[in-house]
Amino acid sequence: MPGKSPQLRQFLENDPNIKADKSSNATLKSSYIFTAQLFEPKKEEVLKYLDEAGPKPKREAQVIMFRGDKEIPVVEEYVCGPLPEISKCELLQRPNRRNPVEWTVRLMWITALHNRPYKGLHSLDFAVLVNLKDVDSSKWETEKVFYSGQLFDSLDDLAAQYKNGSISKTKVKKPTYDEDIFSSLRRRGEPQPPKPQRPPRLVEPDGKRYSVKGKKVEYMGWSFHYRISPITGVSLYDVKFKGERIAYELKVADIATFYSGYAPYGQTLNNIENSRMIGSRSKALVAGAGCPETATMLKATFMNQYEEEPAVYDSALCLFEQNTGYPLRRHLSYKATDGGFFGGMLNSVLTLRSSISLPDSNYILDYTLGQNGAIEIKMISTGYIHTTFISPEEMPYGHRVQENIIGNLHQHHVLMKVDLDVNGRSNRYETLNISEEKLKLTAFPDRPYSQTKITSTLKKSEKEAVADYKMSEPKYHIVHNDKKRNKYNEKRSYRIDMKGMSKSIIEEDVGNERSISWVRHQMVVTKRKDEEETGSSIYAMLDSNKSVVKFNDYFEDNEPIVDEDLVFWISSGFQHIPHTEDIPNTAAVGNHIVVLLTPHNYYEECPSMASRDAIFIDYKDPKDPSKGVKVNRNGNSRDQCVVPKSTLEEYLEEKPDRILESRRRNPTDF
Repeated sequence: MPGKSPQLRQFLENDPNIKADKSSNATLKSSYIFTAQLFEPKKEEVLKYLDEAGPKPKREAQVIMFRGDKEIPVVEEYVCGPLPEISKCELLQRPNRRNPVEWTVRLMWITALHNRPYKGLHSLDFAVLVNLKDVDSSKWETEKVFYSGQLFDSLDDLAAQYKNGSISKTKVKKPTYDEDIFSSLRRRGEPQPPKPQRPPRLVEPDGKRYSVKGKKVEYMGWSFHYRISPITGVSLYDVKFKGERIAYELKVADIATFYSGYAPYGQTLNNIENSRMIGSRSKALVAGAGCPETATMLKATFMNQYEEEPAVYDSALCLFEQNTGYPLRRHLSYKATDGGFFGGMLNSVLTLRSSISLPDSNYILDYTLGQNGAIEIKMISTGYIHTTFISPEEMPYGHRVQENIIGNLHQHHVLMKVDLDVNGRSNRYETLNISEEKLKLTAFPDRPYSQTKITSTLKKSEKEAVADYKMSEPKYHIVHNDKKRNKYNEKRSYRIDMKGMSKSIIEEDVGNERSISWVRHQMVVTKRKDEEETGSSIYAMLDSNKSVVKFNDYFEDNEPIVDEDLVFWISSGFQHIPHTEDIPNTAAVGNHIVVLLTPHNYYEECPSMASRDAIFIDYKDPKDPSKGVKVNRNGNSRDQCVVPKSTLEEYLEEKPDRILESRRRNPTDF
């Protein structure tokens, strides 16, 4: 909310019911602002404004307040507006979640680590369970201690047994600081290539083929608006191709990583990333390493608990066009008798990227738009793995990856929200089921034959539409408006193609699984409700005993979904058994989760046929092939271009905070 935060902060400080302390004076006993973001207006109001020249929806802020000042401390969420001149703040009321939320969901294992880069790969055999329920930090208590494979009731209990020799003592040599330490990301080993040679680079020989105005992007027939929430990260809105809206909203609703282990701090390490504010952790993309050097860096502004003024991140997102290196389409008819031509085009696409930098994992989120009308949402996992101090009991839960540590087995989960509006809001979801058909050959009736056929199934209710992947039952997932057909009377549709389906095998409603009940099915389809903004909440990491958001409630009421405004909740993921090649960092290769939205009978032919990127080669004289061939580049120049000089060093010299913290801003960040 650029420029709006000071007025909002002043109102919250002066409101007699909220009485927010200034961030410089705030303590756990204060009423203080945790974060704020734009409160999403109702979809109906937005579409009336966009499509029918209706009134502009009012802009409001959603504020999360930590109320340590109350007799029974709570967390409260408010809606404040209108922006920019605030006149009131009211508690956010939603039928499917409680507000306020209890303060007391605070238990945490704190582990000992050697302070070396990166410290997460230097686990030690010591951890304490700290009770953080009280707003008075002097009342925080150590409830349990874990050391040498044993659990102790207190530090005194451990100390007594340690002194009398009744436990096996763990001896670990402190690693010396060295630039070549195994956990460092500095280059080491035999240099490749032997002499410095720069890698391939992208160039834009005729300038950028996309434009950005405010938060609206246009490219090759595409247009969309983007927004970045401090909690859920970047989302796309009003995504149109050739003037027609394909999607109203695309977002990653949450990310979760569930670990396994013997030691209690590894066994119960279940990261649910909205709780760690994934949007506010997208703040330091690096041109030439995290994005192409041609990328446009986009800012994000966040209101947080640490500073009076909004925090501005200069490189929270990057936008770039890239050549993927493979053809979007091609065909060669080499022989004159086959037609004698070549036609094809390399696949160039536009990508909006954010990189979520968590203390351990890093996630790269790409929204990519193609010239064939396809949308790709891709999540890539990289970063450091979680490790546990080696012991015989830990061996079933991972591989030994260094002298004293194992990398723990874990499963990554991602929940995506896809609100499609295919030819309007009145949509149907059906599956095109591909099944075996046994029959007699038409030409030889005495010979049995087996082939596949298509049968269509319309999903009529939310429960009927729950999709669980079965390899033996392949199908297409199709979304369409039943009143819109192409000239061949086929339904103008978009297909949802899930490339990263992953089954969670942990038991339902046991432990922290309740907080991510969205992993139970690969896709859930619901009738859109504005209050069902996301499938999770910022409290999900610690609220499994009493979840603030119960995702299953979204479809348990089993509402009809025929000719309705539909939302598709897609759960994807993968299992990761860490190995030595994950040291020091997990490579992104293969760790991809992809959802594709592709046209299916929507256009009369592939929309990329209009692209000047294509090349067509045929004979100068079809009657006399010996006269040679001609190349049609559709008006594009063959001229060479000069590769621009990299400006990364100059960019950082001006403002080092763009990449690394050069002045202490957030002392309690972890």
